[in-house]
Amino acid sequence: MASEYQRFIDHLAAWAPRLPDSKVLAELIQTRLSPAEAGFLAQVPFLPHTIEQLAEKFGVPPAEVAARLDPLAEKGLVFRHQSAQTVRYALNDSLFDFYRSPFWAGAKDEQTSKLAVLANRYFDDGYGREFGAYPTMGLRAIPVHRTVKDPRQVMPYEDIIAVLDQEDLFCTSTCPCRHRKNLDPDTPDCEHETFNCLHFGRLAGYMVKQDMGQKITRQETLDIIEQAANAGLVHGVSNTKFGMDTICNCCSCCCMFLESYHVLGLHGHQPSNYILAIETGSCAGCETCVERCPMKALTMTEDGPRLAAERCLGCGVCVHTCPTASLILAPREAEQDFCENFRDMAGRMAGERGLKLF
Repeated sequence: MASEYQRFIDHLAAWAPRLPDSKVLAELIQTRLSPAEAGFLAQVPFLPHTIEQLAEKFGVPPAEVAARLDPLAEKGLVFRHQSAQTVRYALNDSLFDFYRSPFWAGAKDEQTSKLAVLANRYFDDGYGREFGAYPTMGLRAIPVHRTVKDPRQVMPYEDIIAVLDQEDLFCTSTCPCRHRKNLDPDTPDCEHETFNCLHFGRLAGYMVKQDMGQKITRQETLDIIEQAANAGLVHGVSNTKFGMDTICNCCSCCCMFLESYHVLGLHGHQPSNYILAIETGSCAGCETCVERCPMKALTMTEDGPRLAAERCLGCGVCVHTCPTASLILAPREAEQDFCENFRDMAGRMAGERGLKLF
């Protein structure tokens, strides 16, 4: 492998999630970017820097740095944020580079199709363990609206409507997990809607500018959430209390966080602060909840549904369509330890992997 690629791999591996060694990794990297791009990106910091700071770092004028970074932002390899005062750039992590940004636009060209196959192989070949072998997970379940027993006790970061109320810019994109699976001839096509990955704030602005997502209204966002809940998809929000920028609508067959459980036997999706409570006396035994549960946590017995509590995400997918209102989400005995913000999450994930970021 060219030395430029190796420097880029070493740089990415110093940030969470890591890049486990694999025979697939070299081809994945080489398909995604050129040696020159890799060599340059190996010098770009993960934390946001102004264009002036980067110009000083590289010893060239700001315009020259921008001319190199802006095309990489268009490819989804660098995050670009422009405020009223300045422009800041940051290197995206490996999850962003290889599993999110290449597939958001829904492209079906030869390179994207090849990336999909390689990304799927790399996930099975070691990368998947980065999402289930550690305590801090990238996504957490947020309950379907109106599925919690006493909504007055729900914290704002646990209420999907309250999350949206904090935002004024929304976009939707192709679900990268479903698109990645659908492009791969060796994996079954997913039956669920694909254009329903939701993003907010700075990330939404970035995606719209780079033609990775489509700007939508708050009401359109609510409509997509409702359709996803009806379809039995899990609302997966950024695993932070503040600054969340994504709501995935996850299916158990494609979502890489749920796939960690179903394929590798590792929890990859942080549960909510709620767990299923069952009123067996009113249950009609229709088994709708059993069919809809993304974690296969429910089985039907003569006495009604039985819950494997250790599997329950507290997502409310089963509660949402129970015809007899026999199901509800109740608070867990032990509260989940959600990260405060993305910096906290990055630091925790790094520490769990033996890395030191800050």
